[in-house]
Amino acid sequence: MYIVSTGTNDVYLKNINPADFKIILEWYNKEEFKYATGIDGTLTLHQLATMYKKIQQTPDHFFAGIFTAAGKMIGILKGQLKYGRDCSVWINTLIVEPDFQNKGYGTKVVKLFINYAKLKSNISKVYLSVAEHNVGGYRFWSRLGFVQYGRIDECTRLKGEVQNAIIMHKIL
Repeated sequence: MYIVSTGTNDVYLKNINPADFKIILEWYNKEEFKYATGIDGTLTLHQLATMYKKIQQTPDHFFAGIFTAAGKMIGILKGQLKYGRDCSVWINTLIVEPDFQNKGYGTKVVKLFINYAKLKSNISKVYLSVAEHNVGGYRFWSRLGFVQYGRIDECTRLKGEVQNAIIMHKIL
């Protein structure tokens, strides 16, 4: 697993561990986070543990918890580094607990992680996908300087219907 350990005075990122599974499982199974997780349906504890085990065994995947200064986990950031001509990052999942949304935590965490990965791994680009119907998600990433890079039609099923995905990226 790609080690993530960075923070500021009010929020920090660190790798999750099995003790965090209970809250993570709740987030994965909340209807309001289906766009963030990309999972349509219910995720079981066994499926989460299997996902975590696979991530743990690969040096380029990360699965970090978002924590307040008081140590409360308020979300997750998950993705993968891609090595090639340039090193880039794909962000697969960003969840911030509703009570902590619209307070700058998501923005801070994304910026923190990008700066951390840039220093640690010399990344030059960051990619992600947003379901076309996820207008709030698209606006969030756009405000962080991400722009549309491409589109994939009918690539996933979310909220009971086939969805198109918008691929966004940011060149650092």
